[in-house]
Amino acid sequence: MSDFRNTRLGVTNAARLMDVRVTELKQAVRTEQPLHGVMPPRPIGHLGKSATEMYFNAGDVMDAAEAIKAARRR
Repeated sequence: MSDFRNTRLGVTNAARLMDVRVTELKQAVRTEQPLHGVMPPRPIGHLGKSATEMYFNAGDVMDAAEAIKAARRR
């Protein structure tokens, strides 16, 4: 069984793990702006008919989620 950190996540599941809204995540990625003080993970690709659905490496999302959680505690 492969390591979860190496799997791909869609934008909805990535946003859930990071405890942010999907629109917040998409906007932060598109504008390359921090999300709650943390740079969002970079998409590893785009899917869909017009390549608008991004997907992420689960490990990158988990790292960003931990950083956001730590930033919120401060």
